[in-house]
Amino acid sequence: MQWSRTKTILIVILLLVDGFLFFNIAEKYVSRSYREAENAHNIVEILTARGIGIDPGFDLPDTQALPVLQADRSRVEEDKFAYGLLGEDAISSEQASGSTVRYTSDRGTLEWRDGGAVSGTIMPEAYTQPADDKQVKEQAERLLTQAGLTTGSLTLAVNGQVVTASFPTAGVPVFNRVITLTFEEEQIVLSGVWTFGMPYITKSGNYVTFAAADALFILISGTEIEQITGMEQGFLLSESGGGRVQLTPGWRINTNTGSFFVDSLKKSVSVL
Repeated sequence: MQWSRTKTILIVILLLVDGFLFFNIAEKYVSRSYREAENAHNIVEILTARGIGIDPGFDLPDTQALPVLQADRSRVEEDKFAYGLLGEDAISSEQASGSTVRYTSDRGTLEWRDGGAVSGTIMPEAYTQPADDKQVKEQAERLLTQAGLTTGSLTLAVNGQVVTASFPTAGVPVFNRVITLTFEEEQIVLSGVWTFGMPYITKSGNYVTFAAADALFILISGTEIEQITGMEQGFLLSESGGGRVQLTPGWRINTNTGSFFVDSLKKSVSVL
């Protein structure tokens, strides 16, 4: 009998605790939703007061916590990329600091630099400038495959004789991780910023929550614009030193004058 009463009391206490926790969580969720709605309303009012338009159908995006990531420079993958495009007989030379490696062969030249920057000119055997978008894309896929990239995981955008290749990290876009191939009459010009391997978190719990409304306010506080056309959360690559790059979370905001990145750590604005 005594145990039955004790068990009943424990169950009641557990139910009360569960109820309190549920109420507390629900209250926080409602409060957060209210604040987000209020922020969205306030930023729209501020934009309107400043004469800044918003494209029809534009809604302030939801915010997700994103980690600050690092990625190591891979000399092995850079070599594979260069030799795949220039041939195994390409000659490599390295600066004394080790920050830049240059590759040269009769098929062209290519450079890899700290921060993932890559540039060069390629002259494949029997090269002819592609005649249409289909040929441009086919040649780009062939070159990127030779460079050791898996084209099936890339997003390729064709604009005339120019192809840009990009890919996300864990489904989140990396705005400046792009390789551009320009198919000129006698050669192909390659440029961009690229990383190999899986990025990683250097500090436990190193996540950043940066509201879309805050990013918009920072942008319009120091940049002259007339129209907001869209915004998207993602990463920006930057050199981190020691052969590493950092992937910093933030917002890309598209406007009538171009695209801008608002850094979630520095709360600064840069042009994309």
